[in-house]
Amino acid sequence: MLVDILTAVVEVLGAVGGPAPGDPETDGKKSGDAFAEGQVLVFPGSVTGARPYCRPTAEFLHVSVTALAISPLRASSARAHHLPAGLEVAEVRRWREGDPEAIERHWDVIECRDGEDVVLVGCSTGSARYVLRALQPGDD
Repeated sequence: MLVDILTAVVEVLGAVGGPAPGDPETDGKKSGDAFAEGQVLVFPGSVTGARPYCRPTAEFLHVSVTALAISPLRASSARAHHLPAGLEVAEVRRWREGDPEAIERHWDVIECRDGEDVVLVGCSTGSARYVLRALQPGDD
């Protein structure tokens, strides 16, 4: 129980803190260089849909050149859910009326397909390019 309480406190502190190092919205070119070198960038985002790795709230996306995960924490944790490599990008668009509440109105939406299921990845415009790269690692 103590671990659950401490985890909740860390999540709240992470959610109200300032931008994380490696946040593409605040670090600009430095983030792009770090990403290209294989480092993981962490920034606010959401993954919604019917699949078990989708989350009902906005959290943090952990993105590298080859992987994408969603976590309630900024720091890497065992609670991160990795998205499968087989997600197919169908469309990149702005937020639309009717999108899930976990996707903020000022975010871009990367609409994906996991088989027949629709998975929506929401994040800032400046971060969307990193998510696309993680979802399409062979498309340079």
